Amino acid sequence: MKETLAAGDKFKFSCHKGLSCFGQCCRNVNIFLTPYDVLRLKNRMKLSSEEFLSKHTTTLISQISGLPVVALKMQDDENRSCPFITPEGCLVYTDRPWSCRMYPLDMESEEKYHFITDRSFCRGLNENREWAVNEWFLDQGINDYEDKEAPFKELSANIKLLRQKVENDKIVQMFHMACYDLDKFRRFVFESRFLDTFDIEKEVVEKIKTDELELMKLGFKWINFGMVDKKALKIKDEVLQDKKRG
Repeated sequence: MKETLAAGDKFKFSCHKGLSCFGQCCRNVNIFLTPYDVLRLKNRMKLSSEEFLSKHTTTLISQISGLPVVALKMQDDENRSCPFITPEGCLVYTDRPWSCRMYPLDMESEEKYHFITDRSFCRGLNENREWAVNEWFLDQGINDYEDKEAPFKELSANIKLLRQKVENDKIVQMFHMACYDLDKFRRFVFESRFLDTFDIEKEVVEKIKTDELELMKLGFKWINFGMVDKKALKIKDEVLQDKKRG
């Protein structure tokens, strides 16, 4: 079922425990996590970002970009089940990842979507509940995710434009820390020379002590500065003057 859908197009779908396939989409699948996914899941589980990443994820390196991507670590059973799925449903449903919210759809391109399953596997597609794509996104909280991750999408698009695979391990580690390991990134910001080097507004410095969304935005800007756009962050004048003096 490779039908392409736009935001206003309609489809039929409903997921509930009465379906024979209930929970099967949470098995034998790769669930890649966005930075915002990691933030919400680690807070849901009351873990630090380091603890969550170590216990529940696997880090892979993209063969195209050379940058790290984070995937949920599945259970070591015959079905490679999601660690959060139970016979009653998802244990972290209200904080489930972006890809789980999108199901049964996936993004094909900007404002174009397609089904990632069919009626033979997903009985929910045989149900009578009708949705417009944009209604489904609103119901599933997708729009909130889109807003929070817009800077990351922009960063990813800018990196793609470089058309150059990252082979510097230090950059790989920096990217992983700033995008996914927010607790470690916060320590880096406050315990290194980061704030001595970059001209960060005082109100932002105060916010990132407790506001993880602001911290995440700063991380994206820092990576953008290091890899793509030197205007993404401003270096302090005194630092530039010291460099000129050599």
